[in-house]
Amino acid sequence: MITFSLPAPDISKSLRKPWANCIAVGHAAELLREDVLAHLETAQKAVGWRYLRFHAVFSDQMNCVTRMEDGTLRFQWNHLDKVYDRILGMGLKPFVELNPMPTVLASTEQTIFAFKMNVSPPADYGEWGQLVEAFTRHCVDRYGRTEVRSWYFEVWNEPNLPGFWGGSQADYWKLYETSAQAVKGVDPQLRIGGPASAAAAWVGEMIAHCHSRGIPLDFVSTHRYPQDEYSAQPDSSLHTHARGHFFGDEVKRIHDLVRASVMPDLEIHWTEWNTQSATDNIPVTWSANRFVDSSFAGSFIVKHCLELDEFSDSFAWWVVSDVFEEPGFQQAPFSCTYGLITVDGIPKSSFHAFRFLAKLRGNSLSVAGGDTPPDGCGVYACEEAGVLRGLAWNHPPLEAADKPDWNADIDLPWQEVAGEPALTTATVKPGAGSAWESWCAMGRPHGVSESELDLLRAHAEPEWEAHRPPYSDGRTRFGLQLEPYTFLYFECRPAWITAHGKGAAIDANLAVLEKQLMV
Repeated sequence: MITFSLPAPDISKSLRKPWANCIAVGHAAELLREDVLAHLETAQKAVGWRYLRFHAVFSDQMNCVTRMEDGTLRFQWNHLDKVYDRILGMGLKPFVELNPMPTVLASTEQTIFAFKMNVSPPADYGEWGQLVEAFTRHCVDRYGRTEVRSWYFEVWNEPNLPGFWGGSQADYWKLYETSAQAVKGVDPQLRIGGPASAAAAWVGEMIAHCHSRGIPLDFVSTHRYPQDEYSAQPDSSLHTHARGHFFGDEVKRIHDLVRASVMPDLEIHWTEWNTQSATDNIPVTWSANRFVDSSFAGSFIVKHCLELDEFSDSFAWWVVSDVFEEPGFQQAPFSCTYGLITVDGIPKSSFHAFRFLAKLRGNSLSVAGGDTPPDGCGVYACEEAGVLRGLAWNHPPLEAADKPDWNADIDLPWQEVAGEPALTTATVKPGAGSAWESWCAMGRPHGVSESELDLLRAHAEPEWEAHRPPYSDGRTRFGLQLEPYTFLYFECRPAWITAHGKGAAIDANLAVLEKQLMV
């Protein structure tokens, strides 16, 4: 049994929810598509993120800059205005990623992805500065200084990878300084940062470089994926982290690195992560990783978002929709693409993880005693206005040979003056909140019939149950049984009074009317 207690009033604590600070879409031009916008709106209504990040605001598809016959630059923002107008209307603010290099400014033809995002340094850094300044000035003019001061401006994406940046680290420092001068030249209170690095790299170097040269730096940003551990070292016998702990350890490491640096108060934003994983027997793959589509994703998200709540300011899932162009648009019902929602609008277990995390409100309950959960298992509970909400998960390390079900009794505080408790639970598991496994059972068809699609939609809904748990002596309790890579949301509130009739006079009048209608 795991026993919870209400916290003392002077030590009450709520979740910070850095995962709710930012969500992502692949690149700017995708936000001109109605299906992507519909998926984003669905997710936003369910979760309520604060910021949206995406690549390629300056891509040739957005057509932001042209070179005139006399060699001067002319800027235009029509497509970006449509994008920003729409997302602001959803209650999202831009987490602006300043990239890529427009072809007219590029020093080489080096590109990445199906949509040909140019990743070369600028031929002229001064012209890059003109672009960034003009863009920033336009945003302030269109949306107002106060609004844009609440945005973030992040310089480039993963410049430590040759595929994403055709220059050196020194070239990136120059790009960053040019960008910072341009943004701060419009308004010194606008926020800029980086390096938006892959694999949690360059963070310490970024802080030291900017501090030593007096270059503005308002936040640091970086990325991590669980399979980075195997990407760097395929032989698990040489790993330095306990099984299943690499990802969480890395988030904590960067937190500690920043807090011990010469700029300890910097905000920390993880602007990309998801659940792509690997083991000794499961190879690293970035384009066909089943761990983003299966029930594994949901329990991973719940576990890590709750355990890492205090270690960052943003924890931005990459990405919201499987309508995602980097490798070319996918068409199969499931494609191991990074989205929370499939191309057909079917929510994955990952969607439900964020959906239920968003329901957690109020003061965190304290664990007062009881059994220690097995490795990878856990439970969190909170209280608001007499309502108890929580999540329990079973997420064993992938490498574990034994992955048993987790059986536990959850013991919660309950004020008997509130009356009888009513408990509602939602379990997310294969075939109930996770339809990927059902699609695999169909034979993984590239296309599906309307009836098969209806089945997948039905299997994408969690398993809901209602209970009336026992209560006495200021406590109530219920049992749970979770198979590996599943999770459960629970909500315990005072039971409503029993439904009552409409009143004798109304009932009599209805009886007369019914007789008249039957004549």
